[in-house]
Amino acid sequence: MWILSPLSWLLLALVGVCLCARSRGRRARALSWACAMAAVLAVLAMTPMVANLLVAMLEKPVPVSGAGCGDGEVDVAVVLAGAIDDTPVDAGDFRVLSLSSRRRVEAGVAWWSAGPGRVLVMSGGPQPGLGATPDGDTVATASLMAAYAQRLGVDTAALRMEAGSSTTWENAQGLRRQRPALPPRVVLVTSAMHMPRARFALTRAGFQVCPLATDRRQLPFGLPGSLVPGSSALEKTEAAVHELVGLAHYRVRAWRGSDGE
Repeated sequence: MWILSPLSWLLLALVGVCLCARSRGRRARALSWACAMAAVLAVLAMTPMVANLLVAMLEKPVPVSGAGCGDGEVDVAVVLAGAIDDTPVDAGDFRVLSLSSRRRVEAGVAWWSAGPGRVLVMSGGPQPGLGATPDGDTVATASLMAAYAQRLGVDTAALRMEAGSSTTWENAQGLRRQRPALPPRVVLVTSAMHMPRARFALTRAGFQVCPLATDRRQLPFGLPGSLVPGSSALEKTEAAVHELVGLAHYRVRAWRGSDGE
């Protein structure tokens, strides 16, 4: 969403400064200063320092393993889909999976390999705009992830799919409706930045979540270089703001009692 980008904030602030410059009076000067400050904050949001601080807010509380979930062995892991980068040729064309999607699958496969009898549940429907093959067939991202997991050595019998969701909230609701039903306690595999929102959604759907975070994006930074805006920092800030706003939206949704679809 464009409004969540610091670049959009900067452009809107500059437009505000230009409009206020054509007006006179105390109110116009106050608005001009406010827009100028907003422009400065927008530029700061495009720096590695601010980008990594925002990412740290999301990634720091997330455990790095699926342990610490109480007594009992957890034998089902849910792997949430990320994006795809291109139109798949068929349901086995896992080459189109984005880097975050691949990392999530790889983390899930590593967990599966560590114990006998474990099951992986790939969750994610077709991606709008890219989820259809050239022949017009619809391909769920979960199918592509399952194909990648099989290539990495996972047995077909150890794979399940939830292929009807397009948002994290829908992931959770779709997993709740799985038949046969999933156990109440599951390992949740997703990107570290995405984990707080995903964990909240699955908890609201009735699951006890054991987080297994991957695809960490926080990097160390030093001054003064980290105060120079850059495209990679902008992209990271946009992703972090998206997660923070999404988590706030889910909390409001839960507070209003809208836990269903």
